[in-house]
Amino acid sequence: SRPSSPRAGSGCCPRRARKATLTAAAKSKILKGLAHPVRVAVFELLAGSEMSAGQLAAALGIKESNLSRHLAVMKAAGLLSARKQGLHIFYSVKLPCLLAMLSCLDDGLCQLADEQREVARLIRGKKR
Repeated sequence: SRPSSPRAGSGCCPRRARKATLTAAAKSKILKGLAHPVRVAVFELLAGSEMSAGQLAAALGIKESNLSRHLAVMKAAGLLSARKQGLHIFYSVKLPCLLAMLSCLDDGLCQLADEQREVARLIRGKKR
């Protein structure tokens, strides 16, 4: 019988690791598409219904030229769909499952704020 090499029996592991790396990279690309406050706000605004770039810019109080760059990043990341109607382009959420993630973040932010308030209360109580 032949002695087994250190790699014997591990043929699936490199393949699995490669798949995990590729999947992580794809997920990272999507998350990078949301990695700006304006883009998160756009995504959440579009949760209700599709909007044009002009409507989004007015709702956010920013210039359309600034918004345009953010929309391009979001489309490239696969977050948004775009539909042209006449002279306007209407945007909508392509991955609505991410809205649940953002809702979870809202809950997490509230929990962190509550914890910080409790810490502040404890600190203030010590000083008295």
